[in-house]
Amino acid sequence: MTSRLYLALILIATAPLQAAWTVRSSTAHPAPPGLTFTQRDVSDESGGSATLWLVAFHPKTHAFAVMDNPEGAFDLGSAATKRGALAGVNGGYFQPDRTPLGLVIRQGVQLHPLEKSRLLSGVVSVTPGAVAIQRSGAFKLTPAVREALQAGPFLIENGKKIAGLNATKSAARTVVFIDAKGRAGFVVCKSATLAEAAEILATPDLFPEGKILRALNLDGGSSTALWVRGEPPHYQREWKTVRNYLAVVPR
Repeated sequence: MTSRLYLALILIATAPLQAAWTVRSSTAHPAPPGLTFTQRDVSDESGGSATLWLVAFHPKTHAFAVMDNPEGAFDLGSAATKRGALAGVNGGYFQPDRTPLGLVIRQGVQLHPLEKSRLLSGVVSVTPGAVAIQRSGAFKLTPAVREALQAGPFLIENGKKIAGLNATKSAARTVVFIDAKGRAGFVVCKSATLAEAAEILATPDLFPEGKILRALNLDGGSSTALWVRGEPPHYQREWKTVRNYLAVVPR
């Protein structure tokens, strides 16, 4: 046996096994016209499980919109109602004094500039007719950008999970994504590590509507919230008041 073959066999034998994630149940919930709202329970072969709530839309008819909350006067539900939003989640990171971390653009006005930070690795932005998720270094600020939030870390890029994500700290997660069918949306996960979230989002069989091509983590943990318009609205309430929210609105 050659030394190269021997080394390859050792690497295969010692590599960590990745359990496959499968869908246990999937439930379509009522949603405003133009949106889909799905609850999906998934599990892996090692006994792990997660519950996902997905809201998706087509950027030609709908878009993200930043809802700013500088004084902490609104929770997600009241902010979404005031804005006339169809759905919404918590937004980006912020300092204890409520100063935003990273780029924030609302209705074409820059509220906070782009920052260089390992955590703030991506930007979700809205231009006429398009929604984009880009690396912070690739993002170009032009007059066409109407809404933007900088956050991170990146979880999925070119349909593949990002390596080296934290695999020990579980928390509620809020993620924005773009899929292979051109749809955009967000996913809220009840509890997962960043590595688990990336592995789940990179599993095509879990997303028959369209493989997720790009996904960016937003602020999570106690900031995590989800609101979808309805009678009554679906509202998973945040545990603390946050600086900004990300809504879905008609074009």
